[in-house]
Amino acid sequence: KPASRKDTSVERIMNSHNVCFTLQRFMRIVSSRLRPVMLFMDDLQWAGSTSLELIQGLLSDTRGSTSCFFFVGSYRSNEVEPSHPIFDLMTHLESCGISSTKLHLCGLSRVDLNRMISEALCIFPRICKPLSDSVHAKTKGNPFFALEFLRSLLDSAVLKYSLRERRWIWDIDKIEAENITDNALHLLSSKMTNLPENVQLVLKILSCFGIKADESIVEYLSSTSQYPDFWDWLNEAIKG
Repeated sequence: KPASRKDTSVERIMNSHNVCFTLQRFMRIVSSRLRPVMLFMDDLQWAGSTSLELIQGLLSDTRGSTSCFFFVGSYRSNEVEPSHPIFDLMTHLESCGISSTKLHLCGLSRVDLNRMISEALCIFPRICKPLSDSVHAKTKGNPFFALEFLRSLLDSAVLKYSLRERRWIWDIDKIEAENITDNALHLLSSKMTNLPENVQLVLKILSCFGIKADESIVEYLSSTSQYPDFWDWLNEAIKG
């Protein structure tokens, strides 16, 4: 007799509770005030309710009086809806009297971004201020976005090192004319589409195996008639 949808849901809840109970007992054993355990989870905007309920169970473990568990989570505020389970987690922690701190990370200021670019290019801040101001206007001070934007300028030779002047130079008019969005993902996507087709193919295939692929998988693909040059393409992707 096939399991009903209700039975499957009950089984999922029971499995979740079992995992939570096991981790609670484990945390009581391995952590203490002298040896606290810290867990950092990035990109919580992609986390589901089950994962966050597990974190909630660890943080609200009243029997673990001797344990010391410190949790740090980060998420992109522009990628979560008000109904996202992360807000249920925050509400529950507050109702249980569990202390928590919320930090809102803003982009770098114009001064800080100017200092960062100045140190990276080994140029006085006053000289690279037009460049840093333009980058800040394009990226809103987002550090990751700013670095990716600078790399794209370097790839297109809009930003380059001059042997004659012995310093980095740039074309401010071309930089200001760059048409980019306020999302770093679109910038990375555009860089991906400019890669050679064989490199794009390698990345597409390997992405199916997650963040890491065993060497045996690459060897198998190289032995097929469809991808005989897979190793060479992979080396080209690494060099790129």
